[in-house]
Amino acid sequence: MSEPSPRPSPWRSWFLAAAPEGGRLPGLDALRGLLVLAVAMYHLTVWFGLHPSGSPANMAFAKAGNYGVSAFFILSGFLLVRTTPWSRVAQEGLKAYYLRRWLRLGPVFYLAVLANVTLGLGMGPEPSLRFILENATLTFGLFHPNHALVTGGWFVGLVVLLHAAHPGVARLRAYLQPGQDRLFLAALTLILAAWSLHPTLYGVMGAADGARFHAYVKPGNQLFLFVLGGLLARFHEGCSWRLAPLPFLLLGAILLGLLLRPVPVFHDHLEALTGGVRYRQLALVAGLVMLFALRGAWPRWIDGPLTRLGLWSYGLYLAHPFLYRAVQPWLGGWLGLGASLGLSLTVAALLERWVERPLAALGRGPRLKDRPSQA
Repeated sequence: MSEPSPRPSPWRSWFLAAAPEGGRLPGLDALRGLLVLAVAMYHLTVWFGLHPSGSPANMAFAKAGNYGVSAFFILSGFLLVRTTPWSRVAQEGLKAYYLRRWLRLGPVFYLAVLANVTLGLGMGPEPSLRFILENATLTFGLFHPNHALVTGGWFVGLVVLLHAAHPGVARLRAYLQPGQDRLFLAALTLILAAWSLHPTLYGVMGAADGARFHAYVKPGNQLFLFVLGGLLARFHEGCSWRLAPLPFLLLGAILLGLLLRPVPVFHDHLEALTGGVRYRQLALVAGLVMLFALRGAWPRWIDGPLTRLGLWSYGLYLAHPFLYRAVQPWLGGWLGLGASLGLSLTVAALLERWVERPLAALGRGPRLKDRPSQA
């Protein structure tokens, strides 16, 4: 007669949870939704002038929005390494891989650029043949991310560089043992982080006032975040456990509190994105991404809306500046913010349902239709 299996210790049920089934990481779906909400709220509170410069609320929204974009970079690298190893790229082929990535990023971006250019909204540089060609080919990130002809498009230009380089890096990594692969990604993170030292410590704030943001968004100041996300993904692959709600909420509150605390006081938001403080803040952001990746499954009434918001994130990111322009002449204050955000969510939902979702299914194709996709 076999002995009964030992009962799990009570503390495990409080602190640890089983990994979700199906290959998805529900915490990252939720994180994507929360991040895009932070970015939109930051922009809208600033554009509607809801908080005085240097106030605790103004600084908190500035950190949440700007470091929310940094978290998107880390999350992009994490998901690409976690979901698209070389074996998957080889299975679908390079042509199909690049088509899938273009279908994910290109069409909605083109709609935003078309709306900006045809309506003459001035959300980006003055359109020229060069800029139009760079945006049409999604190559503007190679020249300057702020050649994007739409507000926030610099993010898209840098993500395109990530997806363009990934097959080559993934092929190289396929030759390495797991320990060697983690060492390679750690070394690459440090090398690219060294590239960011000069702009972060000196170059951005040393530029003329109107050129500071242009210096901040350059690839050399951002690309290490993608590889850092990939490094986190490699460590995450070895974790079979997940966090229960209590430790997740406690750790999340600590990390978020440290990130958003109103010290030191700043008025120029780029001050919070430069200097040594940037790397300390990015360590907290990386910790939050890893925390959400290790989160166990939550009730559907919580995860459902956050997952849906995550699915709308790309459309919401690109649409909310347009809806602000539409609402601002008629409504101001928190009422204007609420109307802008509500309309932006509606447009994002329509884009996801009628543009992004059909194109994503087309991009996966028959060979990948049964594989979970979260990238």
